[in-house]
This record gives sequence, structure tokens and C-alpha cells, in this order.
Amino acid sequence: MKNLSFIAMLLMFGLFAACETEIPFNGTESDPVLVVNSLICTDSVIQANITSSRFFLSNENTFKVVANATVALYVNGSFQENLTDQGQGTYRGQYVSKEGDALRLNVSATGYQAVWTETTMPYKVSGFQIDSTITKTDTTLIIQARGYGGGYLGGYNDPIQYDTLGKTYSDIYQYKIQFSNVSGVSDFYRLIVKQTTSSFGFTTVSYQSDFDDIVFGTKKTNMDGAFMESKLDRYNIFSDELIDGKTHTITVKVSIDHNKFYDMVDTTTYAHRVTIDLQSISKDYYLYLKSLKALEIADPFMSEPVQIYTNVTGGLGIVGARTNQQREFVLPE
Repeated sequence: MKNLSFIAMLLMFGLFAACETEIPFNGTESDPVLVVNSLICTDSVIQANITSSRFFLSNENTFKVVANATVALYVNGSFQENLTDQGQGTYRGQYVSKEGDALRLNVSATGYQAVWTETTMPYKVSGFQIDSTITKTDTTLIIQARGYGGGYLGGYNDPIQYDTLGKTYSDIYQYKIQFSNVSGVSDFYRLIVKQTTSSFGFTTVSYQSDFDDIVFGTKKTNMDGAFMESKLDRYNIFSDELIDGKTHTITVKVSIDHNKFYDMVDTTTYAHRVTIDLQSISKDYYLYLKSLKALEIADPFMSEPVQIYTNVTGGLGIVGARTNQQREFVLPE
């Protein structure tokens, strides 16, 4: 019996050793390709970042930037300009794109196959308006237990006493974002809600996500009454599939908490701002963000690989476009 146990232990150690054996890569190492990344907006000049792809078995932890590349910009089929090398793989032009522009980048560099990419500037959201309201929650008392176990009143056998120290409540700001969708045209959107709080010269920024609305798939029932539920989507992207040709309203709520203590006067001032940005985005940018979302929510163990979307022919990367409709609200102190 002891011999059998000893043999079993040897087999177990052998299996562990086998698991740590490095398996050599017998495939063909692919040549590096140009990677083009750019997010084009209507309120700024066109800029692109050009790097080189990296083999997946490489030990490098950075991407090689590509210098002295030729980055030619075409607008609506006509040559516009060559973007200028700014260093660190950044290339910048002087042209500011307009809604409806068809944009193309032809990129070439010594030692790489030439690549190209195209995108179209979307039109701003039409019928964009925001209505806001504010409500105050019921006041709740802040109560602290003192006495037993804490030595607060002097001994462990003292009875528990409760002190009312203050009150707490919240201001709930509700924003109804309304916009119109054009019928028969595939449109894609991204909603960004940013909350900024400033005090004592320091600023904190937070972003809201997981909105409860049919366009995000988070409403309990869809238009046909079927149950729908999706995981958290920090990109907040959606298409017009469910609202084609309709006027739609998305409701966003922002909560500001207040704690008022009776024995302490808080002279701290807080500046709160809420920025709501409803973007029209290109289909390519939408598919790229959608592929990132699919990768993040995928089960990493034995799952199907998620291919990150690219619209760069001959290379990698994403060239997307967006137009902004933005409003900022300064909240009372």
C-alpha cells in the first residue's frame, strides 16, 4: 500500500511538471503592420497616431512609434493635405472637418505595407434639448450609539445611549434628454454624463453608466413586452434600431448627498457641475466600442476570442468620427 501511495505521488508531481513545460511556437511570425488610430471631431483639427504592431510573443511592453510616415488626407475624394509629424507617433493637420465630410487617410512608411482607412463625419443630433427638475429626498437622522463596549461613557457595563448628531438628505437632479432620429438612415450614438465636484482646489470627476432605457437594452421590457437585461456598459453606445424615425427621451438622474451635523458648522463650499454630451458617432467607431464591450464582458476561461474591430485596410487600428451636442449644468451649492 505504501508503494502504491509513493507511485501516485510521483505521478502527481509528474503531471505538475508537465503543466509547466513551455510549449514552443511553431507558427510563422508575422511581419509588423502599421497601426492607425484617430478619433476625428468637428471642433478640432485632424490628428492621427501611427505605431507598429507587435508580435504576441514579444517581451516588449510598449508599442513602437512610426516616424517619418506619409499621412495623406483626402476630403470628399480630393487631396487636402499631408499631416505633419509632431513626434511620438503623432501626426497633425490643419483641416477642421465638417458634418457629412467623407474622409480618407492614406498612410505609408519605409519598411511597411501602405494602408488606408475611410470614415464619414456624422451629422449632429437633431431636435436636441434637455429639461431638468430637482427633488429633495426625505430627511433621515444621523444617529450614533454610544456606551457599551466602546468605553465612551466610561465603562463596559454602561447602558447603550443613542445621540442624534445631525441629518442627511439628497438632492435628486433629473435630466430628460430629448432628440429626434431621422427615418430610414442608420444612426449611432454615444451618451456621456460627467459629474465634476470641486472643493479646496481639488477636482474629482465621475462618469455615469448603466442607464435604464430601452436603447441601451436595460429597460425591464422592450417595445414588444419581452424581458431584456444587459450587463454594465461603460461606453453607453446605442443604435437607432428601436427608435428609427422617432423622437426619443432618455432620463438621467444625478444625486448630490448632504450631511448636516448639529455640533459642527461645515463652511466647506462644493462646486458641482453636470455635463451631458450626446454624440453622433460613425458606424466604425460604434463597432469598435461594441467589440471592446464584448471583450470586457466575455468569460475569460475557455471563451471564444473576441476580435477587436478595425477599419484600417492592410493594417490595424480604428479611425472613427463624432459630433457633439453638449450642455453643462452648474448645480447650486
